[in-house]
Amino acid sequence: MPTASRTVCIIVIAVLAALVIMSICLIATSLKKLKSAEVGLKYNTIWKNLDNKVYTEGLHAGPPGFTFIIFPNTYTTLTYSKLRCLNKDGVPIRLDITFQFKAKQSQIYDIIMDFRDFDGYKQVLTNSGQAVVHEACSHYNTSQFQSERGNFQSTLSRILRERFDKLSADITDLQVNNIERPSEYEAAIRSKERAREDIEVAKNERPRLLTEANTKKREAESEAQIILDKAESDARIMQNKAKAEAEAILTQYRTEAEAYTNVISANGLNFSPEGFISYLGVRVIASAKNPVYIGLESPAKTSYKTP
Repeated sequence: MPTASRTVCIIVIAVLAALVIMSICLIATSLKKLKSAEVGLKYNTIWKNLDNKVYTEGLHAGPPGFTFIIFPNTYTTLTYSKLRCLNKDGVPIRLDITFQFKAKQSQIYDIIMDFRDFDGYKQVLTNSGQAVVHEACSHYNTSQFQSERGNFQSTLSRILRERFDKLSADITDLQVNNIERPSEYEAAIRSKERAREDIEVAKNERPRLLTEANTKKREAESEAQIILDKAESDARIMQNKAKAEAEAILTQYRTEAEAYTNVISANGLNFSPEGFISYLGVRVIASAKNPVYIGLESPAKTSYKTP
């Protein structure tokens, strides 16, 4: 074969090979696949055009060099950990919040035009969610975060839905997993709870203590009455004994007086009071067992009367 013909053949083969390779490359760059959990819009990287049709799972053809701007076709979890906000009282509260969101498929074109891609869209939603949490916190005071936790979660869910709806997103499964108040407040609450429990214990103990006190009071009153009755009885006994002794002494003196009167009358004695006392003194001294030394006047003298 002449040299010229061989050269022409080589050139033709090279051109055909190049065309085949180019065709393969064009076909390869004109086919893109979306997964089952993805949706996307075609974007022509050469002409900078964005198709407004939403494509779902499968292999899709397009202009050479195109790409898909992909969004999840399922809900994406968004989590806030230890997010700090100020409540109605100005007290800092830390929250752990989790919820899921998904872009509205019918509005993905507008979302891409506003936020470029899913990463930019997610960042905007994250910032918006933080603002919603701060707004919801401002509606509740410190004690309400404990007593009205369910109401706080409902309020947060309502505001989130309204805000995310304006951003073309749906939300679901909102959970407020933790509400952390300042340690000083928690300590004060625990102290208050302990005081309340102590008060309840005291209230429950009060009937028993009152019963015990009333029982002791009745026992003391009974004991006092017993002591009083015994004292009165002892007093009556002593009084009667004293009366009996006094009566016995009076009877004794009365008897002695009568005896002396009889003696004087029988013997015709006439004692003056002083003499009578001297007479009694002599009698006492005479009856003493031990010697008695005392100076006394002479006994009364007997006066004789002529008949």
